[in-house]
Amino acid sequence: MSQYDYDNNQEGDWDEPENTAWNEADWQAYVRKTDREVSRFITAYNKSRHEPDRLEATSKIMGWMKEDWSCLDDLELDEDQIKEIRPVPLDEIQKMDPYTVHKHPVYVSTAALFSFLRSSWEHMMMHNREQPPPNLSWSYCASLADSERNCMLAATCLDLGDYLLGLCHLKRAHAALNESMRLNRLFTHHSKKIFQEYIEESDVRMHDLREICLRVMNVCGGWIRLFYFFLVPLIHFALLGVAKF
Repeated sequence: MSQYDYDNNQEGDWDEPENTAWNEADWQAYVRKTDREVSRFITAYNKSRHEPDRLEATSKIMGWMKEDWSCLDDLELDEDQIKEIRPVPLDEIQKMDPYTVHKHPVYVSTAALFSFLRSSWEHMMMHNREQPPPNLSWSYCASLADSERNCMLAATCLDLGDYLLGLCHLKRAHAALNESMRLNRLFTHHSKKIFQEYIEESDVRMHDLREICLRVMNVCGGWIRLFYFFLVPLIHFALLGVAKF
């Protein structure tokens, strides 16, 4: 791996190891790898299609923990687990891929489900003798794209620890999904059977996308309430105590 724009780093005087700096080819390979992770989610989701809680079952197959969805560091470990914690050797750390938003469960899961919604709608319309009005198609695609964009932004905010901003984008994504579900039912197809199957499958994915938004919003909301009702007053009193001295 060649040097990747670390020469002008003014934040420190340390030397960056040559083998930890990535060039464009390395990042291209990394993006392809993260695309495969989205495909792996689709496979896991299809296996869990008839489970009572599809998202939970899919998360287990993906190896995700509950805390991974919001990037909150609130793991509860018992004494035996804490004793088993060992430092990771430096050579192993250097072999690890970097962590980016592409690996965030919100990004992976929503990217996979939106991919299905796009491809299934395109496939249905390509083989539909009853073409919909252009304004209906535009409105549906626009609302779906708006929801996906807000989900991606929410994943980025959660990854950066901006939970309140992430909460705003999740609410927008949820609202856009509701509009997408409403518009989706206005389409028609020359085959009622094909259209019914399409509606059932797309509704399942949209309901799960809304469920992802609601679950993550609930987790973020709990931490925001904790911050404002407990940590902020605590910090305030601590600052008052410092000011007295």
